[in-house]
Amino acid sequence: MLSERELKIAIKLLETKLPMKIKDLSQDFAVTTRTIKYDLEHVKEWFQLQKIDVHSQPNKGLWVTCDDSMRDKALQQLLGDERWRQSPDQNVRLQRILVAMLLSHDYITANSLAENLQVSRNTILSDMNFVSEYIAPWMMQLDRVKRKGYKLVGAELNIRLFMEHLIYTNLTNYEIYQIMTRITADEEESEQKFLMDTTLLAMFKIAERHVKNLYTPAIGQLFHQSDLILLLIRMTISVVRLESGQTMDGYRVLNKQLYTDDASLFMLALMENVLTELELPLLHNEFLYLSGDIAKDTRGIDLTVVTNQVIQYVSAKEGVEYGKDPRLFNSLFAHLSLRLNKGVFNVSEINPFADEIKADYPKLFQNITEACRIHLGLSSIINHDAFISLIALHFLTSFENTFATKRKVRGLYVCATGGGVARLIKNRVEKEIHDIEIVGYCSIVEVEELCQREHVDLIISVFPIQSHLPVIAVDAIPTKRDIEMIREHVKALLKDGHSYQPNLPYDHQPLANEDHEQVSLEIILKGFEIFHEISAAFQKDIQEERKQALQFHIFLMVHRSYFDKQYDNFLYTNQPLSEKQQRNIQLLQEILEQLQVFVQKSELMALLQYLK
Repeated sequence: MLSERELKIAIKLLETKLPMKIKDLSQDFAVTTRTIKYDLEHVKEWFQLQKIDVHSQPNKGLWVTCDDSMRDKALQQLLGDERWRQSPDQNVRLQRILVAMLLSHDYITANSLAENLQVSRNTILSDMNFVSEYIAPWMMQLDRVKRKGYKLVGAELNIRLFMEHLIYTNLTNYEIYQIMTRITADEEESEQKFLMDTTLLAMFKIAERHVKNLYTPAIGQLFHQSDLILLLIRMTISVVRLESGQTMDGYRVLNKQLYTDDASLFMLALMENVLTELELPLLHNEFLYLSGDIAKDTRGIDLTVVTNQVIQYVSAKEGVEYGKDPRLFNSLFAHLSLRLNKGVFNVSEINPFADEIKADYPKLFQNITEACRIHLGLSSIINHDAFISLIALHFLTSFENTFATKRKVRGLYVCATGGGVARLIKNRVEKEIHDIEIVGYCSIVEVEELCQREHVDLIISVFPIQSHLPVIAVDAIPTKRDIEMIREHVKALLKDGHSYQPNLPYDHQPLANEDHEQVSLEIILKGFEIFHEISAAFQKDIQEERKQALQFHIFLMVHRSYFDKQYDNFLYTNQPLSEKQQRNIQLLQEILEQLQVFVQKSELMALLQYLK
């Protein structure tokens, strides 16, 4: 049986298909190379049983060779039996304990949990001391009754959102790939164990089968992959809770005639098919839960007002005038618009940096939490850590770009590649090392000239060049080892106080061969033209108090379009629109194209927020 770390190493070798160095694995798992070598002995033995060859070569690393079918079979084995045969750590035990309690109709004893997880009763009693802290952000409590056991207490919505979180965050990329492949292609059903409980798994299979039967390419245009996964999970939770007599506030029957858009019709068909098979009723609030609209009408929210209120509150608490950064309002407004458009918990947000942000910026995290509670309402921020940390990223970006006075080492990249490849490398280095700024890239013959002109502190070169400045020789595409070398040199330069310059207030790239005054004038005039045309076309749909915000947004939109900095388009492609919204989108697009401004759908979706 593989240990948890050995299991992860085996999965990495199968998924990457590239050689992996022992040093890199030791850094990934924060253990010594000796420990990794010991783990690899067991991993190699496991691969031998699967008849898969493991190769190794000095300065290259380890890799496995097998065809795709054997690779998929091995991954299924690792994510199936091997994953669930290993002894779970405390975090996994806590999750399984919570799932067992959530699915129990009554109190559940420590002895029952110990038998279910095959651990001692004392281990369960120790784990239960952490349950209250685990569930607190979800506004749930642990009820302990002597000689009866434990039970989770909370609002039905909170319980369901917590179950979603447990299931969704435990899915691996490979499992998501398997689910989507079974739905969208004619793939045979493979063994699944990721849902932690046989009851959940049985219901998930029923829901998945009906989604597969209903799925068409048109559905793929309506729903993003993450939406379909979330829809399956919610359908599973809905039927499990209904079977135990737990509904979303009553037994009001759904009036299907109220929902005529394509997305709603798909969800209705799914619900009808699943509930008919299980002989359960089609209820109004269950549909609202499935679609993410269950709390949509509980409180009217004017996002232009709320966004400003959150920024003002955090500014006062932090002592930083965030309101002076127009880009912060713009990005935060877009984020909240997406988050709250279809109901306050439409998307189960996952942020891999949540724990890191919470630990590194506890005061900012707390201040944003308070601001959201006051101005958005408690129900809006269930799953605090993920939601709050994503908002915190906007404030951290604003502080870094606008208010931070931290200085950076100025680096020059010397290579033989084209500008596009060099820019990719620049982005990678700056992403990995925040204290360096690659101020340019050049060939060997241009080094001295650029060093003088750009006040360079450090040269990163693919060639063995000589210079009075520190030089780091790297591969054409910097490896992890190269990145670490650069990081160490940057630390040394900052520590020694070498000449480096502060960031500009805005990360503005100088315009090449363009008149700055003329460009500014063009953007202002174009923004005014667009605002005038949109105001005239949507005179009845724009509230007076939103006109100023709309004008401000349009000017920034024109600026983004000019400098190719529009919103990420994929964020909005899966939102179902009403007929009126579709007409508004079409009209907005026509107005912009007539004025020679071409934007992505994400920009058009943002403009919709200002209309009734």
